[in-house]
Amino acid sequence: MKKIITLILPISLLMIACSSPSTDTQTQSETAPETETTATEESTETTTETETMATEENTAMVALVSPEEEIPMGDAELILEVKDSTSGETVPVENIEVSSTMPMEGEEPMISKVEIEPTETPGQFKVKTNFGMAGTWNLAAKVKDTKYQGENEIVVEVK
Repeated sequence: MKKIITLILPISLLMIACSSPSTDTQTQSETAPETETTATEESTETTTETETMATEENTAMVALVSPEEEIPMGDAELILEVKDSTSGETVPVENIEVSSTMPMEGEEPMISKVEIEPTETPGQFKVKTNFGMAGTWNLAAKVKDTKYQGENEIVVEVK
């Protein structure tokens, strides 16, 4: 009897520890995207929905500049550019936040680490990340500047 209890107790604790938590939190992939940009095999960028959130008069959006060709799975280096939402001109902001997620059906989204550094061109940023799987990835970008505000999502297809 003692042996059965000593076997059942660790197994039940292991089952509880390995079970997925049930939470009602909202993930980044569930938030409403303001702007979607898709990079495809034909090296095109298309804006499918434009609705940028604004907290001040000057609103900005973030666009994928490079690579223009297919994005391969694995380590990737992207160039993002901050543009004025009304004029479309590049704006020299100093800081943006970017997160990289891949929606997973029936599971939490896959999250990839993102490193951001400004380029020599004002308003452009080099983003280093790792796309661990082929498929659709979402880059949620937020402009953090005193003059310009805005957020949008860039959707990329990784091959």
